[in-house]
Amino acid sequence: MEIVTLIEISLNRIGTAQGAGGAFSASKSRVVFSEAEDAEIETVRDIVIKAAEENGETGVLDDLKHEHSYGAGTVVFNIQGANVFYSQVYAECEVFPALKSGGRYFRLQEIKPHHAISDSAASKG
Repeated sequence: MEIVTLIEISLNRIGTAQGAGGAFSASKSRVVFSEAEDAEIETVRDIVIKAAEENGETGVLDDLKHEHSYGAGTVVFNIQGANVFYSQVYAECEVFPALKSGGRYFRLQEIKPHHAISDSAASKG
């Protein structure tokens, strides 16, 4: 077992990287998971590009940019076409620690108690 960084990637507009086909053409969406070396924005961006290409994106993603997100813990990437504006972002990612065991992943959540309980207080209990 080991602790890894896992990324849940929601690819919202596969097939729209270059604005091909216009705003009303069909696009695909897919959710994929990938391990990462770290949670740095550039690392996550590289993994998003790889995942998009593996899932059918044929446009060039050189202009894929990190955008500010209002959701806690969400990393957002977006790209627009030359003559098309999309209201939905290209990809939304959640980066989190996970326990990897036998090819399976388990989400980890750090527990941060508000008040530390000393050993003596806990034993009186």
